[in-house]
Amino acid sequence: MKLFIDVNAAVDHVDSDLKEIKEEDVKTIINEVLSEVLPEDMLLKKKIEFLNTTIEYLNYNLLSTFIKQGIEYGILTLIDRYNPTMEELYSLIKYPNKDFVINYVNTAIKLNILKEEDNKIKVNENFEIKIKMPKFGKIINDYIMKYNYITYITRYALISYNHPKICINFKKDPDIWDMILGSNYFNLHREVALELLKIENDSYILDVGCGSRSPAFFIKHIFPKGFYMGVDISKGLLEIAKNRIKRNGLDCYELKCMDFSVAIPKEKYDYVICSHVLKYAPSIKIFLNKMMKALRPGGKIYLAEEFILDKDDNIYVEVFEFYNKLNNRFMRYYSLEEIKDILERLGYDTKIERAGKGIVIIEKI
Repeated sequence: MKLFIDVNAAVDHVDSDLKEIKEEDVKTIINEVLSEVLPEDMLLKKKIEFLNTTIEYLNYNLLSTFIKQGIEYGILTLIDRYNPTMEELYSLIKYPNKDFVINYVNTAIKLNILKEEDNKIKVNENFEIKIKMPKFGKIINDYIMKYNYITYITRYALISYNHPKICINFKKDPDIWDMILGSNYFNLHREVALELLKIENDSYILDVGCGSRSPAFFIKHIFPKGFYMGVDISKGLLEIAKNRIKRNGLDCYELKCMDFSVAIPKEKYDYVICSHVLKYAPSIKIFLNKMMKALRPGGKIYLAEEFILDKDDNIYVEVFEFYNKLNNRFMRYYSLEEIKDILERLGYDTKIERAGKGIVIIEKI
């Protein structure tokens, strides 16, 4: 197993007094970088570049963490020592949650970190990682912190997926999710959605999986002539959202606690926002169909995830999926081709634009 680092830039000077950048300073830094006098379309591209760069770094960071934890938890050491079959491995595992270890091994096989030969599991000594250093000034660090938290709590998954310290459940842990949704990463996504869709004060918006932060943000932009409908499965997140909206004295909205899969949408919305929700959809076909039904002709969907796979993307999807499975609602990530194929089979005429590595705009023709 080899690690190559291709460094494209050098750091000339590091101020010894700058021990760390506080989390609250990140938004200031982003705003300073974006405060150049630029045309509006160029400013939007810079925001999307921040999002793309963050996930590019996270991609390699998660893979490195995945390998490191395989060593820390003794999984890779066990396999290197015994070269067991899958059945033998199951009996060798001493952790209470054997399924977690099996999931780790299956993920490592998909990534070619491990390999199967004659039913034996072995370490792939030819596995290599080539890392291109990202533009560190364009990484949104609070989203990296989210995944640092998720990777940390995997140690409790060695005991049980239902361990009480695995606090990333939408219904049980709304305060944790409110903090995550208030991060600069999600703030930037809301700004990008606002600008890409060209939302105005008379727009009708349906927000699928709205959470606790998006309602107040979008309502202030469509008030007083527009209307905002937010749907989420978490009663706790919606309560936080309502309190936040009430403080602003806005009233052109409705929030519903329900699974969007069973919603009966009306064809009245100019825009549908589905940000970092599709990977939790029990059926992507049902979700896409209902979102399209909710749109007026000419209406648009803002569809966003960390990434929406295209042919040339170099994303370690399996690693993202491994860690996201700590949330029992997680299903999987989807490719752009899958989304296009489903919409075509549903019979919709659409115009689809890829605005970023994790952003797709779908227009209903």
